[in-house]
Amino acid sequence: MSILRKIPFLYLLLVVNPVVVSAIYYYQYASPQYVTEAHYILRGSDKSANDILGMLTGMPGQASAGDSLIAQDYILSNEFLSQAKEEIDLKSLYTQTDIDWWASLRPHWMSVVLDLNTQVSNELLLSYWKEQIVDINYDSNSGITTLEITAFQPENAVKIANIVLKKAAQFINNLTNASRSEALILAKEETAVAKQELEDIRAKIRQFGDQEQIIVPEQQVLAEQGIVTRLKSKLINAEAELTRLSAFLQPRSMEIRAANNQVALLKKQIAQQQSDSKQKGKTVTQVIQKTNTFQSELLFAEKIYLAALSSLRVARLDVKRKQQFLDIIVHPQLPSESLKPEKISSILSVFFTSFMLWGIVSLLLATVKDHIGWV
Repeated sequence: MSILRKIPFLYLLLVVNPVVVSAIYYYQYASPQYVTEAHYILRGSDKSANDILGMLTGMPGQASAGDSLIAQDYILSNEFLSQAKEEIDLKSLYTQTDIDWWASLRPHWMSVVLDLNTQVSNELLLSYWKEQIVDINYDSNSGITTLEITAFQPENAVKIANIVLKKAAQFINNLTNASRSEALILAKEETAVAKQELEDIRAKIRQFGDQEQIIVPEQQVLAEQGIVTRLKSKLINAEAELTRLSAFLQPRSMEIRAANNQVALLKKQIAQQQSDSKQKGKTVTQVIQKTNTFQSELLFAEKIYLAALSSLRVARLDVKRKQQFLDIIVHPQLPSESLKPEKISSILSVFFTSFMLWGIVSLLLATVKDHIGWV
């Protein structure tokens, strides 16, 4: 008693009392909590060229960190709890009467004050799930995710862990199946569009040929120009013959008149041929340019169509062979002893926190006393 009298009341109130209360709680009333651990990794059947870790370790088709984080986000979501409700009732497991009040799943005390019949809400269950039940850690170096489940019965911890792993595997499979299906649908649509564009260009080429009544426009135009060239060559020869005959025959002679008629006929034919070509607008440059444009469009459309067919083939192969797997490396084991609460570390934490609080309050009181004494 003499020792207690020497200890300041404030120290007893702010330090000793919280430590004693916490020790009584942890050693007398705190419910034992059991932790089971599982390790899993996400991988795909296809091996990415960017998967450096896979090339170094030889692990086939390891999935990206994004996939693991997506699975982790799903496990910590309200959607997961809604789906898991069909297999296990988490509310009843963590609100049993044999669980101590402080560690159990319970409504907020303000809600209980206002309504004694207040039930645990889904939002409160989600918060308790993320803070007290499940703990997920992803190792970016190895790609392994560690899952820890805490429960007040060992068998419940293992059961919940197995449900989490099963639901996560189903979620990943559904997610990848949906993405592969969307990729296949998109590839089919792109192939259909490329095929239609190719057919449209071919139809334009056929229409151009029908309008011009030619099969190969360049050859047809060159042939027409060749006719003019040959007629001009004949005209030159006819004019030369007329000049030769005019040198020793009379202008009214039969030979001169025949030569004049030949020259006039050739000029008329040349003029008519040039007129026809001009009316139709078939110059060599115009037709060749138009044909070259069609050929370029056709070649480009064929390349696009071939690329779309290749993408479609790849998408179909991916649907058949590309899959995402959740491989369990360490399965959940039935814990033999409780790991939580950590009694000694918790009591020490209470002691240090209380000691710091006592120091702050003592300093404030000393400051106030000095101030009052100064006044």
